Amino acid sequence: MRWADSNARCRFTMKDNEQYAYFAVADGFDPADITARVGVQPTDSWRRGDQCVQTLRERQFSRWSLHSRLDRKQELELHIRDVLAQLDANAEAFASVSREFGGWMQLVAYLRRDDPGLRFEPDIVEGLARYALAVDFDIYRLYER
Repeated sequence: MRWADSNARCRFTMKDNEQYAYFAVADGFDPADITARVGVQPTDSWRRGDQCVQTLRERQFSRWSLHSRLDRKQELELHIRDVLAQLDANAEAFASVSREFGGWMQLVAYLRRDDPGLRFEPDIVEGLARYALAVDFDIYRLYER
């Protein structure tokens, strides 16, 4: 057997990294009230008492979230900028809702190929501060064979 043929059997395919970000608030509110205040439909929302479709358990809090519109192969920093741009469309209302309900920017990364690192340029830091956002990181290093 030639070396090239032997090598071909040892190859495996790795999926691309997936990354995204979203703005969220959670408490005992009616999500429709948040939608009315900010004038934007949420990407996802639920009301306290709703049943979670994955666990079939009753939800203990309401949540309203607005996700990045970018493809999940884009860099995490671009997703953050996209979410901030959506918030900027009604900055006063989003800032009010964020401060009232403890808003946060959720960052999620499924890293399969490499660890690209994460750096916040001053404009991102300023944007997070403008809305008094906490930042929550869910970063998963996944290995496939």
